[in-house]
Amino acid sequence: MSDIDIRQLLLDAEENANSENYIESANLYKKVTIIDENSSAAWYGLGVIHAKLGNLGSSINSFEHAHRINPDHGPTNANLALILEKSDSERAANFAKMALESIGENIELLRISKLNIPKEIKLFDNSHSYSEGNEEEVFVNIPAKPVTDGNSADKIVENDEEEVNLQEVEEIDFVNSKTARTSRAGKMSKRGDHALAVNEWKELLKKDSSDISSWKGLADALSEAGYVDRANQCLQRVQELIELEKQEIQIDEKEEIENLVSAAKEVKEKMNLHEENNEGNVNESIEWYNKGLILLTENNANEALNCFNKALSGSPDEEIELRVRIHNGKGHSLYQLNEYAESIQEYHTAVILDPSSVTGRTLYNMGSSYAAIELYSDAVKCFEQAKGRGLGDEDLKLCKAQINRCKLLIKEQKKLN
Repeated sequence: MSDIDIRQLLLDAEENANSENYIESANLYKKVTIIDENSSAAWYGLGVIHAKLGNLGSSINSFEHAHRINPDHGPTNANLALILEKSDSERAANFAKMALESIGENIELLRISKLNIPKEIKLFDNSHSYSEGNEEEVFVNIPAKPVTDGNSADKIVENDEEEVNLQEVEEIDFVNSKTARTSRAGKMSKRGDHALAVNEWKELLKKDSSDISSWKGLADALSEAGYVDRANQCLQRVQELIELEKQEIQIDEKEEIENLVSAAKEVKEKMNLHEENNEGNVNESIEWYNKGLILLTENNANEALNCFNKALSGSPDEEIELRVRIHNGKGHSLYQLNEYAESIQEYHTAVILDPSSVTGRTLYNMGSSYAAIELYSDAVKCFEQAKGRGLGDEDLKLCKAQINRCKLLIKEQKKLN
Protein backbone atom coordinates (compact mmCIF):
# COMPACT_ATOMS: atom_id res chain seq x y z
CA MET A 1 0.00 0.00 0.00
CA SER A 2 1.30 3.48 -0.87
CA ASP A 3 2.14 6.25 1.58
CA ILE A 4 -0.90 8.15 0.31
CA ASP A 5 -3.21 5.27 1.26
CA ILE A 6 -1.65 5.01 4.72
CA ARG A 7 -2.01 8.75 5.20
CA GLN A 8 -5.68 8.50 4.25
CA LEU A 9 -6.23 5.69 6.77
CA LEU A 10 -4.66 7.86 9.48
CA LEU A 11 -6.89 10.80 8.53
CA ASP A 12 -9.96 8.56 8.60
CA ALA A 13 -8.96 7.20 12.01
CA GLU A 14 -8.53 10.73 13.37
CA GLU A 15 -11.88 11.83 11.93
CA ASN A 16 -13.65 8.88 13.58
CA ALA A 17 -11.92 9.64 16.87
CA ASN A 18 -13.07 13.26 16.73
CA SER A 19 -16.62 11.99 16.12
CA GLU A 20 -16.25 9.63 19.13
CA ASN A 21 -16.45 6.56 16.87
CA TYR A 22 -13.64 5.03 18.92
CA ILE A 23 -14.07 1.40 17.87
CA GLU A 24 -13.89 2.24 14.16
CA SER A 25 -10.96 4.58 14.83
CA ALA A 26 -9.09 1.81 16.66
CA ASN A 27 -9.70 -0.61 13.77
CA LEU A 28 -8.28 1.88 11.27
CA TYR A 29 -5.19 2.52 13.38
CA LYS A 30 -4.68 -1.26 13.72
CA LYS A 31 -4.82 -1.60 9.92
CA VAL A 32 -2.00 0.92 9.61
CA THR A 33 0.15 -0.96 12.16
CA ILE A 34 -0.36 -4.17 10.14
CA ILE A 35 0.74 -2.42 6.96
CA ASP A 36 3.58 -0.47 8.61
CA GLU A 37 4.56 -1.65 12.09
CA ASN A 38 6.92 1.34 12.41
CA SER A 39 4.19 3.96 12.10
CA SER A 40 4.59 5.95 15.32
CA ALA A 41 1.51 8.02 14.41
CA ALA A 42 -0.68 4.90 14.28
CA TRP A 43 0.66 3.48 17.56
CA TYR A 44 0.23 6.87 19.26
CA GLY A 45 -3.35 7.23 18.00
CA LEU A 46 -4.14 3.69 19.10
CA GLY A 47 -2.78 4.48 22.57
CA VAL A 48 -5.08 7.49 22.87
CA ILE A 49 -8.13 5.52 21.72
CA HIS A 50 -7.46 2.63 24.13
CA ALA A 51 -7.11 5.15 26.96
CA LYS A 52 -10.45 6.75 26.07
CA LEU A 53 -12.04 3.28 26.07
CA GLY A 54 -10.50 2.52 29.47
CA ASN A 55 -8.16 -0.20 28.15
CA LEU A 56 -5.13 1.05 30.07
CA GLY A 57 -2.97 -2.04 29.58
CA SER A 58 -3.41 -1.85 25.81
CA SER A 59 -2.94 1.92 25.92
CA ILE A 60 0.42 1.58 27.68
CA ASN A 61 1.53 -1.08 25.20
CA SER A 62 0.61 1.12 22.22
CA PHE A 63 2.30 4.22 23.63
CA GLU A 64 5.44 2.21 24.36
CA HIS A 65 5.50 1.00 20.73
CA ALA A 66 5.33 4.67 19.69
CA HIS A 67 8.08 5.54 22.21
CA ARG A 68 10.36 2.80 20.85
CA ILE A 69 10.01 4.23 17.32
CA ASN A 70 10.31 7.90 18.36
CA PRO A 71 11.63 8.26 21.95
CA ASP A 72 11.66 12.08 21.74
CA HIS A 73 7.92 12.55 21.01
CA GLY A 74 6.69 14.74 23.87
CA PRO A 75 2.97 13.80 23.88
CA THR A 76 3.79 10.07 23.91
CA ASN A 77 6.07 10.46 26.93
CA ALA A 78 3.60 12.77 28.66
CA ASN A 79 0.72 10.28 28.30
CA LEU A 80 2.88 7.44 29.62
CA ALA A 81 3.81 9.61 32.61
CA LEU A 82 0.15 10.32 33.38
CA ILE A 83 -1.02 6.70 33.01
CA LEU A 84 1.87 5.17 34.97
CA GLU A 85 1.84 7.70 37.83
CA LYS A 86 -0.02 5.49 40.31
CA SER A 87 1.17 2.06 39.18
CA ASP A 88 4.88 2.80 38.60
CA SER A 89 5.95 6.20 39.90
CA GLU A 90 9.62 5.73 38.97
CA ARG A 91 8.89 5.12 35.29
CA ALA A 92 6.25 7.86 35.33
CA ALA A 93 8.82 10.35 36.64
CA ASN A 94 11.32 9.35 33.96
CA PHE A 95 8.76 9.73 31.16
CA ALA A 96 7.69 13.10 32.60
CA LYS A 97 11.31 14.33 32.51
CA MET A 98 11.66 13.26 28.89
CA ALA A 99 8.37 14.95 28.00
CA LEU A 100 9.43 18.22 29.63
CA GLU A 101 12.55 18.35 27.47
CA SER A 102 10.45 18.56 24.29
CA ILE A 103 7.12 20.03 25.46
CA GLY A 104 8.45 22.64 27.86
CA GLU A 105 7.09 23.65 31.25
CA ASN A 106 3.88 21.90 32.33
CA ILE A 107 2.54 21.87 35.89
CA GLU A 108 1.36 18.25 35.88
CA LEU A 109 4.54 16.92 34.27
CA LEU A 110 6.71 18.94 36.66
CA ARG A 111 4.87 17.41 39.62
CA ILE A 112 5.20 13.85 38.29
CA SER A 113 8.88 14.35 37.40
CA LYS A 114 9.65 15.05 41.07
CA LEU A 115 8.05 11.89 42.46
CA ASN A 116 11.39 10.11 42.83
CA ILE A 117 13.69 12.96 43.82
CA PRO A 118 15.06 12.32 47.34
CA LYS A 119 14.64 15.16 49.79
CA GLU A 120 18.24 15.03 51.02
CA ILE A 121 21.46 13.05 50.92
CA LYS A 122 22.20 11.24 54.20
CA LEU A 123 25.86 10.31 54.53
CA PHE A 124 27.07 7.27 56.47
CA ASP A 125 29.45 9.53 58.41
CA ASN A 126 29.08 13.32 58.53
CA SER A 127 32.66 13.80 59.70
CA HIS A 128 34.98 15.61 57.28
CA SER A 129 38.05 13.60 58.32
CA TYR A 130 39.00 10.37 56.56
CA SER A 131 39.41 7.28 58.75
CA GLU A 132 40.88 3.87 57.79
CA GLY A 133 38.64 0.83 58.09
CA ASN A 134 37.18 -2.20 56.33
CA GLU A 135 34.91 -0.33 53.94
CA GLU A 136 33.53 -2.58 51.25
CA GLU A 137 30.69 -0.20 50.37
CA VAL A 138 31.86 2.77 48.29
CA PHE A 139 28.45 4.24 47.52
CA VAL A 140 27.04 7.39 49.03
CA ASN A 141 24.08 6.26 51.14
CA ILE A 142 21.26 7.99 49.31
CA PRO A 143 17.83 7.50 50.90
CA ALA A 144 14.98 5.63 49.26
CA LYS A 145 12.56 7.56 47.09
CA PRO A 146 9.95 9.49 49.09
CA VAL A 147 6.41 8.17 49.33
CA THR A 148 3.85 10.41 47.63
CA ASP A 149 0.24 10.75 48.68
CA GLY A 150 -0.94 10.06 45.10
CA ASN A 151 -3.58 12.84 45.19
CA SER A 152 -3.56 14.31 41.71
CA ALA A 153 -6.00 15.16 38.96
CA ASP A 154 -6.40 12.14 36.67
CA LYS A 155 -6.11 13.04 32.99
CA ILE A 156 -7.48 9.73 31.68
CA VAL A 157 -10.54 7.98 33.12
CA GLU A 158 -9.67 4.45 34.25
CA ASN A 159 -11.93 1.47 33.65
CA ASP A 160 -12.59 -0.23 37.00
CA GLU A 161 -13.15 -3.55 35.25
CA GLU A 162 -9.65 -3.58 33.70
CA GLU A 163 -6.44 -3.72 35.67
CA VAL A 164 -3.08 -2.76 34.16
CA ASN A 165 -0.83 -5.83 33.87
CA LEU A 166 2.28 -4.42 35.56
CA GLN A 167 4.32 -7.58 35.00
CA GLU A 168 3.97 -7.29 31.22
CA VAL A 169 4.79 -3.57 31.34
CA GLU A 170 7.94 -4.13 33.40
CA GLU A 171 9.21 -6.73 30.91
CA ILE A 172 9.44 -4.00 28.27
CA ASP A 173 10.95 -1.42 30.68
CA PHE A 174 12.33 1.00 28.11
CA VAL A 175 13.32 3.80 30.49
CA ASN A 176 15.11 1.54 32.99
CA SER A 177 17.39 -0.02 30.38
CA LYS A 178 21.16 0.43 30.65
CA THR A 179 21.26 2.89 27.75
CA ALA A 180 18.47 5.04 29.21
CA ARG A 181 19.94 5.07 32.73
CA THR A 182 23.39 5.95 31.38
CA SER A 183 21.91 8.80 29.37
CA ARG A 184 19.95 10.10 32.36
CA ALA A 185 22.99 9.96 34.61
CA GLY A 186 24.97 12.05 32.09
CA LYS A 187 22.19 14.64 31.84
CA MET A 188 21.89 14.84 35.64
CA SER A 189 25.63 15.45 35.99
CA LYS A 190 25.47 18.24 33.39
CA ARG A 191 22.63 19.88 35.36
CA GLY A 192 24.60 19.59 38.57
CA ASP A 193 22.29 16.92 40.09
CA HIS A 194 25.25 14.80 41.15
CA ALA A 195 23.39 12.92 43.91
CA LEU A 196 20.77 11.74 41.41
CA ALA A 197 23.51 10.76 38.97
CA VAL A 198 25.12 8.67 41.74
CA ASN A 199 21.79 6.88 42.25
CA GLU A 200 21.53 6.05 38.55
CA TRP A 201 25.04 4.54 38.44
CA LYS A 202 24.31 2.65 41.65
CA GLU A 203 21.18 1.09 40.11
CA LEU A 204 23.18 0.00 37.07
CA LEU A 205 25.82 -1.64 39.28
CA LYS A 206 23.13 -3.51 41.21
CA LYS A 207 22.27 -5.27 37.95
CA ASP A 208 25.89 -5.78 36.84
CA SER A 209 28.55 -5.20 39.47
CA SER A 210 31.34 -6.05 37.00
CA ASP A 211 30.50 -3.33 34.44
CA ILE A 212 33.61 -1.18 34.11
CA SER A 213 31.86 1.75 32.39
CA SER A 214 29.34 2.01 35.26
CA TRP A 215 32.13 2.08 37.86
CA LYS A 216 33.86 4.85 35.88
CA GLY A 217 30.61 6.79 35.67
CA LEU A 218 30.06 6.43 39.41
CA ALA A 219 33.60 7.60 40.09
CA ASP A 220 33.04 10.75 38.02
CA ALA A 221 29.69 11.47 39.70
CA LEU A 222 31.15 11.00 43.21
CA SER A 223 34.11 13.21 42.36
CA GLU A 224 31.79 15.97 41.08
CA ALA A 225 29.70 15.62 44.24
CA GLY A 226 32.83 16.17 46.36
CA TYR A 227 33.46 12.58 47.52
CA VAL A 228 36.97 12.21 46.12
CA ASP A 229 38.05 9.32 48.40
CA ARG A 230 35.06 7.21 47.43
CA ALA A 231 35.62 8.12 43.77
CA ASN A 232 39.19 6.81 44.08
CA GLN A 233 37.86 3.56 45.55
CA CYS A 234 35.65 3.17 42.47
CA LEU A 235 38.65 3.76 40.18
CA GLN A 236 40.59 1.15 42.12
CA ARG A 237 37.73 -1.28 41.49
CA VAL A 238 37.98 -0.42 37.77
CA GLN A 239 41.67 -1.44 37.75
CA GLU A 240 40.85 -4.70 39.53
CA LEU A 241 38.19 -5.56 36.94
CA ILE A 242 40.60 -4.75 34.06
CA GLU A 243 43.19 -7.11 35.55
CA LEU A 244 40.56 -9.84 35.94
CA GLU A 245 39.58 -9.45 32.29
CA LYS A 246 43.22 -9.83 31.21
CA GLN A 247 43.57 -13.03 33.27
CA GLU A 248 40.35 -14.44 31.82
CA ILE A 249 41.55 -13.72 28.27
CA GLN A 250 44.81 -15.59 28.91
CA ILE A 251 42.96 -18.57 30.37
CA ASP A 252 40.49 -18.55 27.48
CA GLU A 253 43.30 -18.64 24.91
CA LYS A 254 44.81 -21.77 26.53
CA GLU A 255 41.48 -23.50 26.88
CA GLU A 256 40.44 -22.63 23.32
CA ILE A 257 43.23 -24.74 21.80
CA GLU A 258 42.46 -27.66 24.13
CA ASN A 259 38.77 -27.51 23.30
CA LEU A 260 39.12 -27.40 19.51
CA VAL A 261 39.65 -31.13 19.07
CA SER A 262 36.87 -32.16 21.46
CA ALA A 263 34.54 -29.56 19.94
CA ALA A 264 35.17 -30.97 16.46
CA LYS A 265 34.30 -34.44 17.67
CA GLU A 266 31.12 -33.19 19.31
CA VAL A 267 30.08 -31.37 16.14
CA LYS A 268 30.56 -34.50 14.06
CA GLU A 269 28.52 -36.58 16.51
CA LYS A 270 25.77 -33.98 16.59
CA MET A 271 25.66 -33.81 12.80
CA ASN A 272 25.20 -37.57 12.59
CA LEU A 273 22.50 -37.43 15.25
CA HIS A 274 20.88 -34.45 13.53
CA GLU A 275 20.65 -36.33 10.23
CA GLU A 276 19.02 -39.29 11.97
CA ASN A 277 16.56 -37.06 13.83
CA ASN A 278 15.74 -35.07 10.70
CA GLU A 279 14.55 -38.15 8.88
CA GLY A 280 12.19 -38.98 11.75
CA ASN A 281 11.04 -35.37 12.12
CA VAL A 282 10.21 -35.02 8.42
CA ASN A 283 8.00 -38.11 8.44
CA GLU A 284 6.21 -36.94 11.59
CA SER A 285 5.72 -33.43 10.16
CA ILE A 286 4.23 -34.88 6.96
CA GLU A 287 1.77 -36.92 9.06
CA TRP A 288 0.64 -33.81 10.99
CA TYR A 289 0.38 -31.83 7.73
CA ASN A 290 -1.85 -34.47 6.13
CA LYS A 291 -4.07 -34.57 9.24
CA GLY A 292 -4.41 -30.79 9.00
CA LEU A 293 -5.51 -31.00 5.36
CA ILE A 294 -8.18 -33.57 6.21
CA LEU A 295 -9.49 -31.41 9.07
CA LEU A 296 -9.62 -28.38 6.74
CA THR A 297 -11.90 -30.28 4.33
CA GLU A 298 -14.13 -31.04 7.33
CA ASN A 299 -14.26 -27.29 8.18
CA ASN A 300 -12.51 -27.95 11.51
CA ALA A 301 -10.13 -25.00 11.23
CA ASN A 302 -9.09 -24.88 14.91
CA GLU A 303 -7.87 -28.47 15.01
CA ALA A 304 -6.33 -28.09 11.55
CA LEU A 305 -4.33 -25.09 12.77
CA ASN A 306 -3.04 -27.13 15.74
CA CYS A 307 -1.91 -29.89 13.36
CA PHE A 308 -0.11 -27.42 11.10
CA ASN A 309 1.65 -25.84 14.10
CA LYS A 310 2.87 -29.28 15.20
CA ALA A 311 4.00 -30.04 11.67
CA LEU A 312 5.94 -26.77 11.51
CA SER A 313 7.65 -27.23 14.90
CA GLY A 314 9.09 -30.58 13.78
CA SER A 315 9.95 -29.64 10.20
CA PRO A 316 13.72 -29.08 9.60
CA ASP A 317 14.71 -25.68 8.20
CA GLU A 318 16.11 -27.21 5.02
CA GLU A 319 12.76 -28.81 4.12
CA ILE A 320 11.62 -25.68 2.28
CA GLU A 321 8.87 -27.27 0.19
CA LEU A 322 7.24 -28.87 3.23
CA ARG A 323 7.44 -25.63 5.24
CA VAL A 324 5.87 -23.68 2.37
CA ARG A 325 2.95 -26.11 2.29
CA ILE A 326 2.54 -25.90 6.07
CA HIS A 327 2.46 -22.07 6.07
CA ASN A 328 -0.14 -22.13 3.30
CA GLY A 329 -2.18 -24.59 5.37
CA LYS A 330 -1.97 -22.25 8.35
CA GLY A 331 -3.10 -19.39 6.12
CA HIS A 332 -6.16 -21.39 4.98
CA SER A 333 -7.04 -22.28 8.59
CA LEU A 334 -6.74 -18.69 9.81
CA TYR A 335 -8.88 -17.49 6.89
CA GLN A 336 -11.63 -19.93 7.93
CA LEU A 337 -11.33 -18.58 11.49
CA ASN A 338 -11.77 -14.98 10.19
CA GLU A 339 -8.22 -14.12 11.35
CA TYR A 340 -7.49 -12.37 8.08
CA ALA A 341 -4.43 -10.30 9.03
CA GLU A 342 -2.76 -13.38 10.52
CA SER A 343 -3.58 -15.44 7.43
CA ILE A 344 -1.88 -12.81 5.23
CA GLN A 345 1.27 -13.10 7.34
CA GLU A 346 1.34 -16.88 6.84
CA TYR A 347 0.88 -16.56 3.08
CA HIS A 348 3.66 -13.95 2.95
CA THR A 349 5.96 -16.29 4.89
CA ALA A 350 5.31 -19.03 2.34
CA VAL A 351 6.08 -16.63 -0.53
CA ILE A 352 9.32 -15.45 1.09
CA LEU A 353 10.51 -19.04 1.71
CA ASP A 354 10.22 -19.95 -1.99
CA PRO A 355 8.85 -17.29 -4.40
CA SER A 356 9.09 -19.70 -7.34
CA SER A 357 6.63 -22.14 -5.76
CA VAL A 358 3.80 -19.64 -5.27
CA THR A 359 0.58 -20.99 -6.78
CA GLY A 360 -2.44 -19.17 -8.10
CA ARG A 361 -4.47 -20.68 -5.25
CA THR A 362 -2.15 -19.11 -2.63
CA LEU A 363 -2.34 -15.68 -4.28
CA TYR A 364 -6.13 -15.98 -4.63
CA ASN A 365 -6.48 -16.80 -0.92
CA MET A 366 -4.16 -13.94 0.03
CA GLY A 367 -6.24 -11.58 -2.07
CA SER A 368 -9.40 -12.79 -0.33
CA SER A 369 -7.83 -12.02 3.06
CA TYR A 370 -6.85 -8.51 1.94
CA ALA A 371 -10.38 -7.93 0.67
CA ALA A 372 -11.81 -9.10 4.00
CA ILE A 373 -9.97 -6.29 5.83
CA GLU A 374 -10.96 -3.79 3.12
CA LEU A 375 -7.48 -3.39 1.61
CA TYR A 376 -8.94 -3.71 -1.86
CA SER A 377 -5.96 -2.35 -3.86
CA ASP A 378 -3.69 -5.03 -2.39
CA ALA A 379 -6.39 -7.63 -3.01
CA VAL A 380 -6.57 -6.69 -6.73
CA LYS A 381 -2.78 -7.08 -7.05
CA CYS A 382 -2.98 -10.60 -5.62
CA PHE A 383 -5.90 -11.61 -7.84
CA GLU A 384 -4.18 -10.23 -10.97
CA GLN A 385 -1.03 -12.24 -10.24
CA ALA A 386 -3.08 -15.35 -9.46
CA LYS A 387 -4.62 -15.40 -12.98
CA GLY A 388 -1.41 -16.50 -14.64
CA ARG A 389 -0.45 -19.22 -12.18
CA GLY A 390 -2.37 -22.35 -13.13
CA LEU A 391 -5.90 -21.66 -11.91
CA GLY A 392 -8.65 -23.88 -13.37
CA ASP A 393 -11.46 -22.42 -15.47
CA GLU A 394 -13.91 -22.13 -12.57
CA ASP A 395 -11.30 -20.60 -10.24
CA LEU A 396 -10.25 -18.20 -12.99
CA LYS A 397 -13.86 -16.98 -13.33
CA LEU A 398 -14.03 -16.45 -9.56
CA CYS A 399 -10.75 -14.56 -9.66
CA LYS A 400 -11.97 -12.19 -12.39
CA ALA A 401 -15.23 -11.65 -10.49
CA GLN A 402 -13.26 -10.76 -7.35
CA ILE A 403 -11.16 -8.24 -9.29
CA ASN A 404 -14.29 -6.50 -10.63
CA ARG A 405 -15.87 -6.49 -7.16
CA CYS A 406 -12.77 -5.01 -5.51
CA LYS A 407 -12.43 -2.29 -8.18
CA LEU A 408 -16.04 -1.22 -7.56
CA LEU A 409 -15.36 -1.09 -3.81
CA ILE A 410 -12.24 1.01 -4.41
CA LYS A 411 -14.39 3.53 -6.27
CA GLU A 412 -16.88 3.58 -3.39
CA GLN A 413 -14.05 4.18 -0.92
CA LYS A 414 -12.82 7.13 -2.98
CA LYS A 415 -16.32 8.63 -3.03
CA LEU A 416 -16.60 8.35 0.74
CA ASN A 417 -13.19 9.94 1.19
